[in-house]
Amino acid sequence: MSESPQGQPVRGWGLALGCLVAGVVTTLAWAPLSLFPLGLLGVGAGLWLIRYATGPVRGAWCGLAYGLGFAGALFRWTLELDVVAYLALFPVQAAFWALTGAVAAGARRVAPARWVVAVAAAWTLVEALRARVPFGGFAWGQLGTTTADLALLRPGAATVGTLGLTGLLVAVAAAGVVVISERGRRGWLPLVAAVAVLGVTIVLGSVRWTHPTGSVNVGIVQVDDPCPDDFAVDCLDLRAELLARFARGTAAIDAPVDLLLWGEGALGGLSVEDVAVGLRSVTGELPAPLAAGTATSAGRGRFRQRAVLFSAAVEPIGGYAKRQPVPFGEYVPFRGVLGEIADVGRLVPTDMVGGTSTAPLHVPVRSTSVPMGTVVSWEVTFSRLVRDVGRRAELLAVLTTVASYDRSPVSAQLLRAAQMRAVEQQKTMILAASTGRSALIGPSGERLATSALFRADELVGTVPLRSGLTPYARLGELPSMALAAGLLVWVFGRARLTRCG
Repeated sequence: MSESPQGQPVRGWGLALGCLVAGVVTTLAWAPLSLFPLGLLGVGAGLWLIRYATGPVRGAWCGLAYGLGFAGALFRWTLELDVVAYLALFPVQAAFWALTGAVAAGARRVAPARWVVAVAAAWTLVEALRARVPFGGFAWGQLGTTTADLALLRPGAATVGTLGLTGLLVAVAAAGVVVISERGRRGWLPLVAAVAVLGVTIVLGSVRWTHPTGSVNVGIVQVDDPCPDDFAVDCLDLRAELLARFARGTAAIDAPVDLLLWGEGALGGLSVEDVAVGLRSVTGELPAPLAAGTATSAGRGRFRQRAVLFSAAVEPIGGYAKRQPVPFGEYVPFRGVLGEIADVGRLVPTDMVGGTSTAPLHVPVRSTSVPMGTVVSWEVTFSRLVRDVGRRAELLAVLTTVASYDRSPVSAQLLRAAQMRAVEQQKTMILAASTGRSALIGPSGERLATSALFRADELVGTVPLRSGLTPYARLGELPSMALAAGLLVWVFGRARLTRCG
């Protein structure tokens, strides 16, 4: 049994159900609804329930229930791949919130301000861990991403990254719990402090840390899906049809451009050179250098996903090999077991080999060369991966496609992630999606132009180039993680000393 704030007993199943519902409510802050206040409400409701769990074990169970509600609702788009992918993903992700729940309940008897600090610190560290393990991590679902469309809040990411912004938002939600639970001035002080720290972070992030170095005319070519009801492996002549459609879209651009972009999966072949020959035979000379998603062989049962830069004469002049493969999308974990279940092995017949280089692609523009930091597909959801390629770049780009996920919220959520990466670096982000949604995103995270999903289109625009480093680009997530760890040690260390005294 647990006690409510009014001292009435609450059965364990009641707490668990409440936390489950709170987790589902939190997901309403993500696209397609993007109801940011409900995100804070869901976090606050979950913490309010966990705060009154009797001990870390009960708190862990409540945290797990919250995680099951959150991950089960937010990651339901993986059902578009296969039910096995969904069942393998969301329970593992949900388990991370059990750690946060254990800390929140374990610190329930410390002073309200220290409880807020403990909860925010634990949440930050757990999100950092979740973004790294297992299988390279899963950064999708950090609360800070929900500020992508909020010009007032998102600049904070330039100071502390989306991870640090997540911790501060959780601190505000936890402080709101204290206001409800405590009476008098003591209950309001944590909220005032949390909002003040968030405000300072936003002000610092609003400083122009990067400086303009020029501009570039960009053209994104997007196509409709050749096989809207089939997976790629079931679509006959997919590559040839995609190439033909991309070529027609490129020919339809009537404005001068310095750089063309085609999305992920646009081209394929045994090697980059083989791809160039096939591309040249269809398009001839291009109106500008082209960055296109390319899949090539990497040996028996292996392949690489690349963003390859071709010159206007259709010669490969640079490339980036995707470093972070998508579980169940580009490789099958424990293929010997899971690869035999349902359609998993058939839909992902070979495994991707990750690259290692983070060097920018150098785009020849007029009489100069523009360094462009490039990632592929879901890598854009990882702040640290974009930071790796963006530090030496003046322009950011991600090549992706959402054909496998039909009309689920994936494209809208990926777009918000791309906006946050632009804010963290204060550099333009180009999102080139084969089937949508493509976008031109300014250095402040604002959308300059967007396309519709599964509709052939050409986005053309002039975007600014910037060099320099924001505090986040310079320092990364280490300060947030170190501060969170230090604060957590301080809270529990002080609580232990108080008990011993």
